[in-house]
Amino acid sequence: MLVRAAQNDLNVMRLNQDSRLVFAIVVLSAVLQIILAGRSGLWPDEVFSLAMATGHSLEHPAAAADPAKGDFVEGDHPVPADEFRRYLKHNDPPSGPGHVTRAVLLSDTSPPLYYLLLYAWTLILGTSDITLRLFSIVCSLACLPLLFNVARRTGGREAAFACCVLYAFSPLALYYSTEGRMYSLLWLCVLATMWASLVLQELGGGIAMYGFWIVASTAGFLTHYFFVFPWVAIVAYLLIAPGSLARVHLAACVLLIAVLILPWYINLPASLEGWRITKDWLKWQPRGFDRLTASGNLMLQFFYWHNKVWLQRAIFEVTALILFALILVAMAWRLRFHIFDGRRRLLWLVFAGACAGPLVFDLVQHTYTIDVPRYAITALPSAYLLAAVGLACMNLRLRVIVVGLIVVTWMPNILCIYSSRLPSLPMREIAWAASAHSRPSDLILVHSIPSGVLGVARYATGPAPLAAWIGQLGNRRVPDSVRALATGRTQIVFVEVHGVREPAPEERWLRANALVRSETRLGSGRIVDFQPVNSKTF
Repeated sequence: MLVRAAQNDLNVMRLNQDSRLVFAIVVLSAVLQIILAGRSGLWPDEVFSLAMATGHSLEHPAAAADPAKGDFVEGDHPVPADEFRRYLKHNDPPSGPGHVTRAVLLSDTSPPLYYLLLYAWTLILGTSDITLRLFSIVCSLACLPLLFNVARRTGGREAAFACCVLYAFSPLALYYSTEGRMYSLLWLCVLATMWASLVLQELGGGIAMYGFWIVASTAGFLTHYFFVFPWVAIVAYLLIAPGSLARVHLAACVLLIAVLILPWYINLPASLEGWRITKDWLKWQPRGFDRLTASGNLMLQFFYWHNKVWLQRAIFEVTALILFALILVAMAWRLRFHIFDGRRRLLWLVFAGACAGPLVFDLVQHTYTIDVPRYAITALPSAYLLAAVGLACMNLRLRVIVVGLIVVTWMPNILCIYSSRLPSLPMREIAWAASAHSRPSDLILVHSIPSGVLGVARYATGPAPLAAWIGQLGNRRVPDSVRALATGRTQIVFVEVHGVREPAPEERWLRANALVRSETRLGSGRIVDFQPVNSKTF
């Protein structure tokens, strides 16, 4: 009795200590993420999220636009920036969630859950930049307790803290945790499903735990279509090693999930076939594309972040890879032939499934998603869980040294996120440069997709009106449309940003028929000031 009581006291003490340490990591991570989130403006994908969450479709064909329902319209004359900004705000009175679902069907190739949750979030807290990103931060922080519990079940208490530290300081996790997109919500769904699976396998479960597994899985399917890859890996693991979970109960849960997601997925073929402004961009072969290199970068991104838009110091990349290789060696030496046994098998299957997903999708759809690393982002939790299992195979001193060195090698990327989140698309700075010194008689002509136009309008500061030139819609003609927009203007500020490979014939006409006063490049964005020839106005 005394031994049992002492053991219980020890367990309670460890639980309290674990809770305090996890809370400390959550607080530290929250402070770091909020600081990073407030450093830069939104980029077009985040602007798109805000438009969807407020019920405004952006990517539909011009003929399908319904202004009464808030759909984006290119317009035949310049308008104040506020006219474009209304696409990023809730209507007065606010539209219902049905408008959000309709906008997603028309404009996006993702399920609607993230946008519906963001709809409720922004109704309460507003539509500022930090509010948008705070939703992602909250989802990211909610991952930490789940991550701790999954790590403890798969690698022991020693792995749990190491995993949380890796997640909290990973540049990749910090970047997507502070982006106004659905990725941190997707991690939350993956981790919740993994945790519930381990509990069901170990202890079985009542209706509540089965319900939790079903809700987490359903939420994942309604957040991103690529959730299917880690989810299939989880189900495969439960089929191989069901433990206390009856396979017939698993089959019943899978059937119920199919019923729950069917109302949305029945529209999937029509949705994927629908025309959108950026449709088929994944079918464009990237310059210098090599499938083997792309596959390697996709799997290694979790351990060192080789971002294409940043100039990296190779010493940090190489050091990070050496450290993680050391972790793998330690795990292989300590576990030997048991490295894939037990609950560790779940981590390997989820990581492999999430990384293989883009390759499978490419083979079926003839796309190049494997060159876009974020499409394997569901592998992030399992990547750090596996690393934590390896770290748990080391003694405490070596474990602390290795984790500390990893954080040090990651610091340059964290500082890059702090100084310039996306140097290739500094939307706020582009808008400021284009509008700060403008006059009411000027025109800011934005060549971009709708989310790019709205991004410029969101941060425009001067009094000049804006006009959108979205070549994919086919509404504009040269020279008639240019003349109609330019007539009476003293200056035209041409802005090209995120055009998605669409040619800019209006710029060629302006260069041939006007004077170039100045030309500025910010990242991939260009700003060209045109003045009329031999007259005060165009």
